[in-house]
Amino acid sequence: MAKVQSSDGSAMGIKASFRAPKAPEVLADKIRQQIIRGELKEGDLLPTEAVLTERFGVSRPTIREAYRILEYERLLTITRGAKGGAVVHAPDSGLIANYLLMMLQTEGATIGEIYEARSAFEPALARMVARADGRASAAILRECLAEEHATIDRPEQFARAVTEFHRTMVKLSGNRPLLHLFDAIYNVIQRHQALVVTRSYRAGTKAQAPSNPLRGLKSQEKLIDLIEAGDADGAAAHWRTHMEQSSKVWIDGFEQTTVLELIQD
Repeated sequence: MAKVQSSDGSAMGIKASFRAPKAPEVLADKIRQQIIRGELKEGDLLPTEAVLTERFGVSRPTIREAYRILEYERLLTITRGAKGGAVVHAPDSGLIANYLLMMLQTEGATIGEIYEARSAFEPALARMVARADGRASAAILRECLAEEHATIDRPEQFARAVTEFHRTMVKLSGNRPLLHLFDAIYNVIQRHQALVVTRSYRAGTKAQAPSNPLRGLKSQEKLIDLIEAGDADGAAAHWRTHMEQSSKVWIDGFEQTTVLELIQD
């Protein structure tokens, strides 16, 4: 049998290093690949267990264990009864966001790190959006901006509206990996900004607060104008400055607050 080196330098067999997938895992992967390739679509009903048993040459317990794996991944829903069965679902991006959020809490990630990550990719987003259909994108972003103005006196709704402005930027960029990353990061940012705005309002410092929302909205309006004009370099430069300044304002006093502490607040 072939040998490989272990981490401590000793030899060990390949069988000890690699575990062959079990039958339910193999079946689950076959069904998963059909969903990924679009051969099975949202709402489709899988064949009966009897049909799958014959098609794949596996036992019913194997099929049921495969179903449990795919249920956990939210790719299947099992319904009972005469008209029941295994209903197919498209991959849920919420799983990525939820898992990443758990990782951020477990690893002790801070609010400062979250804003640093946000500042790293948003200027590039502004450039992408401006290079695309600037006029169409500007019209959509202006609708988001109007919602922010409409909710400015309601902290939680305002925080959601601000988050939606940024999420819309990601969607308009057409960059799907960033969209999935966005959902976890902005779940944290939305909670944090709602907390900051609420505290400012309670302290009666809405007009004087360094986190004065109107200042940020004016900056967003300038960004929209640059996007509409198709000025990609100008949009990126403006948004880089905006992100640097706004991040300092929002995280003031929260730099070392962890995501876990924020979620539990």
